Parts: sequence; structure tokens; C-alpha cells
Amino acid sequence: MRLKTARIIVESFSATNQRWLKALKGKAKSKAGEEIIIIESWEILGRLLSPGRLQILAEIPLRKPKSIAELARQIGRDFKNVHTDVQFLADIGLLDLREEGPRNTLRPVAKYREIELPFAA
Repeated sequence: MRLKTARIIVESFSATNQRWLKALKGKAKSKAGEEIIIIESWEILGRLLSPGRLQILAEIPLRKPKSIAELARQIGRDFKNVHTDVQFLADIGLLDLREEGPRNTLRPVAKYREIELPFAA
């Protein structure tokens, strides 16, 4: 799988609706290989950009862990905290969680090679 670029935009619900209306009319523009992730508030963005979560985003493509437990061991963090962070990042759409092996172990997989955060969308 070829990794893409994620663009994170902080905007209100009404601004998101306007973006969708433009897209439906064929007037929206985006770069090839780029996906947009819309976050509703700066508070959520602050939670997303915690040092632990940034570490996870940086380490997964390098270490390619076979499970969340292996990732926690590799980066020297508590499993419960890493699991919570990985689940949050997957819920937002920055990671994939794939079930693998006979026990359907969740393997975190990077979706993006880089993340852009423009302050003016």
C-alpha cells in the first residue's frame, strides 16, 4: 500500500457543510494522493497532537509492529496507554487496525507518509 498525505483541518460543522456543498457541485479541489481529515475543535487537535500520540505516528512506519503490545514494548510505554492512543488515532483515521493471525490480533498500520496542518484552510 502506497502511503498518502493527510491534511488535518480544524473547522466548524457549518464550514464542513459548505465544503461538502462545493464538492457536490464539482467545485472542490484537492491534491492527488491527499486525504483531508476534519477536526471540529482546537481542543480535539490538542489531544491528537500529544507527545505520546506523535511518537506512535512516527514509530509505526519505522518499526512495523505486529501488534499493539509489541509496539508498546518497542517504544517502552505502558500497554494500556498505547492501546488507548492507537484506538484514538484509528478512530480519527490516522491509523488502520488490521486483524491478523489465528487470534485476530490487532496490528497498527500507518496510513500516511506525512501529515499537513495548515492554520488557514
